[in-house]
Amino acid sequence: MVFDSIKKNEKIFASADWLLCNSSYELKPSDLLAIGPLLAGNQLGNLWPEDPTCFSWLDQQAPKSVIYLSFGSTTTFNEAQFHELALGLELLNRPFLWVIRPDCTSSALPNGFEDRVADRGKIVG
Repeated sequence: MVFDSIKKNEKIFASADWLLCNSSYELKPSDLLAIGPLLAGNQLGNLWPEDPTCFSWLDQQAPKSVIYLSFGSTTTFNEAQFHELALGLELLNRPFLWVIRPDCTSSALPNGFEDRVADRGKIVG
């Protein structure tokens, strides 16, 4: 019954007990039911090189305190959506790691955003 609704909606499904997503078990094994990484065919796609500063930044954060955002290779945002997402992160006042693809939006971050969140946010892209 749960999987029927997933098939109908073809969206990420979340319940109170677990999160089903295209991820890997190593990211957060206790909270994820990882089904990936899923790849189109046998190709690896466009993988960016790792940013080693992310690991040192994450090591400085409290366990399970960081919000991680990465929307993959198919999501795009218009300017209003991109700004709303940025301002929502700012209002949460929580540590976050946000991976922004250069082609996910034609918009820049809101004025002053990076300065206002510098003490708790890491932006990669």
